[in-house]
Amino acid sequence: MSRKFEAGDLAITLVSLSILPAGSVVELYKPIRPGDNLGSQTNPIPAMVAGWFCSHAVIGDRLPFAESSLMPLRGEFAPVQLKSQELPA
Repeated sequence: MSRKFEAGDLAITLVSLSILPAGSVVELYKPIRPGDNLGSQTNPIPAMVAGWFCSHAVIGDRLPFAESSLMPLRGEFAPVQLKSQELPA
């Protein structure tokens, strides 16, 4: 996996699912490897890319997201806070 996500990390979703809008905060709990089954035993859906099963406080769990569809909220990938500086006139 390209990013160093770990189970328990929080992330913001960058894409919408039918039941969850983009910009939602989710918790990552299980990695998805290409070829893993995202569906049920009777209706298998193979994962095309690496990602994570995520949980949401209101929606529940087993929400699959590609890793590229998640933005980390903490850790080494957290956005750097820049100080604003006054520009000379």
